[in-house]
Amino acid sequence: MRPSHPRQAGFTLIEVLVAMVITAILASIAWPSYQNQIYRSRRSDAAAALSVISQAQERWRANNPAYQATLADLPGGMSTSPGLHYDLTIVADSATRTGYIARATAKSTSPQYNDTNCRAMQVSMSNGRLSYTSSNSGAANTDPDPCWAK
Repeated sequence: MRPSHPRQAGFTLIEVLVAMVITAILASIAWPSYQNQIYRSRRSDAAAALSVISQAQERWRANNPAYQATLADLPGGMSTSPGLHYDLTIVADSATRTGYIARATAKSTSPQYNDTNCRAMQVSMSNGRLSYTSSNSGAANTDPDPCWAK
């Protein structure tokens, strides 16, 4: 009769390495998707701030002949988004101030700065029409869908 050897419990080195490789592959696939979701959720910070600016501009314009040219001139004007990820600015059209562009640009110190496709988001008022656009380092994105949630 053969002596029975007790079977040892545990994992072999090969099994551990295979598990680590599978985990690394899954993580490399999931990480970019996770980052994109984080960027997308932070864009709501810019959208909320630009909405506040647009509403303040419309309240001002209801009682005055022109839109305000700077954030400092708006009641309750702010220069940073509520989540502190974006710097806010207003660009008024030159002489008549019958329109404006409110822009939220990701701060270079914010992790949102790495959202290169939607680094700057803006709301434009021109000829009584409000439009939503985005830009990547100043180049206009003609399709706002990637940056503006519908």
